[in-house]
Amino acid sequence: MLALRHTLVLAPVPGPWLVDTLAVLLDVAEGTRAEAGRLLLPDGREVPDARLAEGRHLRPGAVYEGTREETAETVRITVEEWNRRRTLRLAAAVEAPDGAFTVRGALHRPDRPRRFEAEGSARTADAWPALSRVRGRVRLLCGDWWAAGAGRTVRTAPLRASVECGAARAELLAVPRPHGKDGAWAVTVTVRVRGRRLFRPVAAVALRLGRRRLRRFLADALDGFAERWNTEVPALVAMGPDDVRREVLAAGR
Repeated sequence: MLALRHTLVLAPVPGPWLVDTLAVLLDVAEGTRAEAGRLLLPDGREVPDARLAEGRHLRPGAVYEGTREETAETVRITVEEWNRRRTLRLAAAVEAPDGAFTVRGALHRPDRPRRFEAEGSARTADAWPALSRVRGRVRLLCGDWWAAGAGRTVRTAPLRASVECGAARAELLAVPRPHGKDGAWAVTVTVRVRGRRLFRPVAAVALRLGRRRLRRFLADALDGFAERWNTEVPALVAMGPDDVRREVLAAGR
């Protein structure tokens, strides 16, 4: 098994900003309407390359389809549950010439986010069979994340994720804590990688021989994520609800 612990300093996302932003996103979604399969934004403009293929708009069983011509991808999104007081639950399936993936996600208590969880799988063409199919899941305990980010003790890692294929399995845990006077988060990330099934002995040898290089790769990947986060997130959280709404409507057009 390979284990890595690495700390990132991330610009914070204030809890109230997230609540307000989710409310704007949901208001815009619920302000759209479907006419003969076409999706119309609250300002009356049509959402391009998307249509309601089955069911009633934003009701369980509603299916939306879209195509990206530049990549020949087809996207199919199904509403499994839409209840702002309880749970939003969506499923998505994407088909492309070089593979496909599916994902199901749920946000509990959307008006005051409590927990987000998702699981999915991906299939890649022209890859070694042991690596061609990947499954993963993620869970974020929202209240625990912001509590830990404010310096309070939590029982378990607020963010947990896992990815596995035929040859190996990786697990990630992340716990924030306060950093400095500007409210930044120091996020301690723990990653564990191990072989699976018949590949366990081979993976153990490979991980032992490549331990230093893999650790450097994982650390560089996490640092790259932190750099992008700290470049983009502060500009986002500086936006008020009206700004967010304008951006969402512009993106929808």
